[in-house]
Amino acid sequence: MSTEKESTSADKQKKYSRKDLSQMTTAEFLAAAKSPYKRLLSYVKPYRGRFALGIFFGITGGLFNGFLLLVIRAVFTIVLPTDPADEPSPPTVQVEASVSVDSAPAIAEVPHSDGGKAPKTETIHPFKGVPFLANVKFERPVIREGWQQWIFVSVVCLSIPFLIFIKGMFEYLNKYCIFWVGNKVLYQVRDELFSNLLRQPVSFYSTAKQGDLIQAVYNQTRMAATAATDMVCALIIFPVSILAIMGTLLHIDWVYTLGACVVFPLCIVPVTLVSKKVRLAGGKEEEEAGVLMTTMQESFSGIKVVKANAREDFERERFNRASSKMMKLIMRWQKATEIVGPLVETVASVGMAIGLVYAYVAHKTVHDFLILNMGLMSIYPHVKGLSRMQITLQKTLLATSKIFALMDEKPSIADKPDAMDLDEVRTGIEFRNVTFTYDVRQGPAVESLNLKFEPGRSYALVGLSGSGKSTIMSMILRFYDPDEGQILVDGHDLRDYKQKSLRDQIGIVNQDVFLFHDTIAANIRYGRLNASRKELEQAAKLAHAHEFIMEKKNGYDEVIGDRGNQLSGGQAQRISIARAMLRNAPILLLDEATSALDSEAEKYIKEALDILATGKTVIAIAHRLSTVLNADEIIFMEKGRVLASGRHAELMEACEAYRNLYNLQFQGHNEDEIVPDVEVVC
Repeated sequence: MSTEKESTSADKQKKYSRKDLSQMTTAEFLAAAKSPYKRLLSYVKPYRGRFALGIFFGITGGLFNGFLLLVIRAVFTIVLPTDPADEPSPPTVQVEASVSVDSAPAIAEVPHSDGGKAPKTETIHPFKGVPFLANVKFERPVIREGWQQWIFVSVVCLSIPFLIFIKGMFEYLNKYCIFWVGNKVLYQVRDELFSNLLRQPVSFYSTAKQGDLIQAVYNQTRMAATAATDMVCALIIFPVSILAIMGTLLHIDWVYTLGACVVFPLCIVPVTLVSKKVRLAGGKEEEEAGVLMTTMQESFSGIKVVKANAREDFERERFNRASSKMMKLIMRWQKATEIVGPLVETVASVGMAIGLVYAYVAHKTVHDFLILNMGLMSIYPHVKGLSRMQITLQKTLLATSKIFALMDEKPSIADKPDAMDLDEVRTGIEFRNVTFTYDVRQGPAVESLNLKFEPGRSYALVGLSGSGKSTIMSMILRFYDPDEGQILVDGHDLRDYKQKSLRDQIGIVNQDVFLFHDTIAANIRYGRLNASRKELEQAAKLAHAHEFIMEKKNGYDEVIGDRGNQLSGGQAQRISIARAMLRNAPILLLDEATSALDSEAEKYIKEALDILATGKTVIAIAHRLSTVLNADEIIFMEKGRVLASGRHAELMEACEAYRNLYNLQFQGHNEDEIVPDVEVVC
């Protein structure tokens, strides 16, 4: 990234709300838009050559608009003379004739009968008075009939479509180059935004709406990229086209043209009248688009819950409410936007009517009047395009402010500049007086926690829900940093290591398995992207997954659907274990990996986990004590503290709370028989 962009990014971009924009004056709005658009243009800098080429083609095409009017006027002059004096007359010779009245001699004009001596062409200067083109002349056939005249007229008339084709090619090259640059900018902005979102800690996603994030990455980046290229291009090409056409019109009739110039500024009035409504409607539309995407994402992700509760109609109504709100806002924005066109056209037509009166008074020829009005009509799209620029600016400022606010979001958990790589865990992991709170209103999740996990041993975290077990695992992965105390790895604070190198030492198998909409092979290889097919299949065999994989139609290349919904729970869990097997990390975290499985599936999973855990430091969360009775150390937690630790037999003898939990599970007691708030000293 360029130094210029880094310095620009250093200043955190202000995020504007629709309320902010609706209350701005035009001057305040343009001032607010300056910073994000200047920053957007920094993304164009690497492609400035292609961008400049696109602008060159656009300017050349714009200049052709004025030149084309001159050519059309010249063609009118050559092909369709309207003044009888301009009509080519047959050559004449003078002969003497006698008249009976006074017998005086007279001169009579008679056509020359000898075609070989009569002139066949006449010279015409169609660009008379035009700088640089005044000396251009054509030899027009005098004879109005015959193949020579048809060839001449055809060639002259075909010059118009030829020049329009040339102008169209310039416009095509302009749009292609600008679109190419716009897509490059879009790719880069999306990449930087998505990368920064991935760097955010887990806590960021606890509060952010996924629909809003998807809306920002997909739609709002597209709007921003369009603004960075198309608008700059339009602000250069539209004025050039207008000036080229106006220059031609001034040459033809400066009075008429200056009269039109008085009318054109009035075309900006409709834009000013509707700008506030456009800002307000555009801002609300962006907000509702995020709500709509969130609604869809939740409905699709929770489809099993939706169907299990027969809530299809409810979700449809929820979606329709959001969709209806967005439709109304789009229509409000569209009405405010589209009314500009008719109002501008009305103002322009008033100018044309005034021009028509002037043409009558000044006795203008039909040729000149047609050319003048053709010029004014060709100016209109460019004036209309410029008038819409502010509307486009208003809508995209919301998008750019949100995008840059997200891009400038600094991760609350980040690597230190001098962070170390963790190549191997030698002495283990230690929690030293660790306190952490998710929400100050709910109290600490863990408090004054002291734990040590030694290499090569197995540990089980047990306790009632909310006792802090999952928080410990999240902190080992450094999803959260402690508010107080330290987490040490080999004697160094966890924050001294690079996050990637730390997580490379950890494999995890969750109760809630997440698989991607991809092939089985791709999901297993997610644990180690450079693994060979042989290593991948070996991991699947160790996880007791190879057999059912080969029963699939495409084997390892079978696409398993969104979140692996084409697999059973046990099959999905074994794919997850195969992924951890392939990763082969020295630390293994098991988050209730067998709780949702039937007995047969649990048997396979246990065997696979036993193989996976060999020689590793294993930290397991277990609600069912039967799965962790053989752990080297069981850590019983209550209210964020370690109540007791030791082997199963030791805890059964020394800790009443653990004993009650064990009896609850193995003697069929109800959970209500355990009073969570009771204080037990072990």
